Amino acid sequence: MLEKQNMTNSKSETLPFPNISSLMKISLGLILFTMISTVMVYAQTSDNTVTIVENAYLEDNIQHVDNALFSSSPGSTITVINNDVVSHMLVSGSANSNRNSTIDYDDFLVCEFDPNDEQSISNQDDDNPCDFNKDNRIITEIIPPGASVSFTLNEPGTYRIIDSDYPWIEFVIYSFPTSDSSNNVNSGFAEDDKTPEQTSVSEPKSITLETLSVSVDGMPFDVNYSPIGLTVYEIESDTDFMSLIFYVDVHDSTGKLTVEFDRNFFDSIYDGVDDSFFVLSDGDETIFKETTTTTQSRTLTIDVPLGTEELEIIGSEFGFSKVVSTPVIETPVVSTPVIETPVVSTPVIETPVVSTPVIETTTNECGPGTILENNVCIIDQRCGPGTILENNVCVLNSSTTPSTSTTPSTSTTPSTSSPSSNKEMIISFSVAFGIAGVIGIILALIAKAHKKK
Repeated sequence: MLEKQNMTNSKSETLPFPNISSLMKISLGLILFTMISTVMVYAQTSDNTVTIVENAYLEDNIQHVDNALFSSSPGSTITVINNDVVSHMLVSGSANSNRNSTIDYDDFLVCEFDPNDEQSISNQDDDNPCDFNKDNRIITEIIPPGASVSFTLNEPGTYRIIDSDYPWIEFVIYSFPTSDSSNNVNSGFAEDDKTPEQTSVSEPKSITLETLSVSVDGMPFDVNYSPIGLTVYEIESDTDFMSLIFYVDVHDSTGKLTVEFDRNFFDSIYDGVDDSFFVLSDGDETIFKETTTTTQSRTLTIDVPLGTEELEIIGSEFGFSKVVSTPVIETPVVSTPVIETPVVSTPVIETPVVSTPVIETTTNECGPGTILENNVCIIDQRCGPGTILENNVCVLNSSTTPSTSTTPSTSTTPSTSSPSSNKEMIISFSVAFGIAGVIGIILALIAKAHKKK
């Protein structure tokens, strides 16, 4: 009985498990909630947020902002986040389309707003020296690194925004009005909500095909179009914003323009799938419809209001620029390394100079008063009579000095004098007599002169 009671209690405590239908409903609800939340967050933050990337202040950086082209509506708030390492300040205005091909950021000229200058708003010509003309609609404060700033779009139209100090930092906002957005393909409404007037323009019975050439980065391309109630007199390309600008003259109250784009020339692609084009009439949104879509081309039919001068069609790419050319594989030139033979310098062995000692021949091999010349002893004439040269000094010849001894000489050998000594003696006496005679003559003359006086 105890076991039965325990089993009864355990059954009463078991919780009911939801069935599969309930689980599926809960799962679908969570999935739907997640999708709606993601869309709302993306709509509030991604589309209306522009981030200045790191190192955007460098002109040769690959990317400067993360959201360079998007659409919004009047009254929307745009947030700019500065992730760069320097401060930035943004201004709005219009670019001089005639200078796009010759733009030089080293000499980039930003002009102040002048309400009386019509060229600062539209129809700029080559006489306008400015590369960018401010319109004073958007002027932000300085945005330090890591900070952000927000501004509001007060009116519809095109907002081209740059940093005047770093003009390559640029993005464009198309502000479309919301009052009649249900009548426009750009608004994202379903095809069933469009007006019947849109579908009537696709009737081919009144279409006349015409062709104009447009130059894109110096390459000419033919654009096929069919005008009704208007004339197209020029087509211009803008590779910076991937757009084609049709200069038109509208005759009727509302003109119609049907344009066929070859995908290899001009297209609008996002994440590999077809995306909508943007179509602007003098900067404002206009009604259009994509009437034909194939793998080779896309055809648009556009309503062009009376008075329109510029019709701009914005895509995402010029198809020819994405054609991958066959890479030219360059054969690497293998340079044969030049092996330099090391120069072995032969050491110069200096032969030691052995100085041969000069053996001075002494002159003492001959007798006193003589010197050796040519191995023959001759009389030394360098010193006077009775002297000889010893150690380069004339000294008395001891052999000719008379003996002072009182002892009489016992030698019976008669003294002989050398002929040289006799000769020298005679010369000495002659010189002495000559000198004495001269002195005597002088004294006689003096005495005679004294006697006369």
